[in-house]
Amino acid sequence: MRKSEKENLGLKIREVRKDLGLSMHQLAETVGVNYTTIYRVETGKVSPSVALLSDIAHHLGHSVTSLLEEDRAQITIIRSEDQPVVASEEMSLRLLIPKGLINKKISISLGKGGPGKIIGEHQTPGYELAYIIRGKCLFNYGGTDHELREGDLVYFDGKVGHAVAVQEPLEFMAIYFRN
Repeated sequence: MRKSEKENLGLKIREVRKDLGLSMHQLAETVGVNYTTIYRVETGKVSPSVALLSDIAHHLGHSVTSLLEEDRAQITIIRSEDQPVVASEEMSLRLLIPKGLINKKISISLGKGGPGKIIGEHQTPGYELAYIIRGKCLFNYGGTDHELREGDLVYFDGKVGHAVAVQEPLEFMAIYFRN
């Protein structure tokens, strides 16, 4: 493997490892090698054996070929029929971006609902961001009501109890950031 290929492979491994929130020490421990080995692979000092590259790829949740491929512009299209929808009489929630597409901690949904309480009090791990596309609702957060209207955005810690009561037909986009 040429020097530039080793460096590109090392950079790709480092990028994927960091996206997963892993340190070099954690990856080395998971793969079963010492820290220096991971350091030397990531910095392009050595070319990993096929067996080691296979182990690294497996623990990073990637294929060996995805680590070896040249970066090129990527496009992802998720057809509407492939976007799962959870619906009740009061509301619907369409999963636009599943966790794992951006990274394992982020998902994006589109919600719609008619007047009345559509989401009872609940808690979620991590943080949430909601943008009101149209309509009006009362967002109860920690026991306090906040009126939200078209164009408003709210960002909050999901571990605090929260609920939504729709006042006018509502459409919103929600981004979930899991811990």
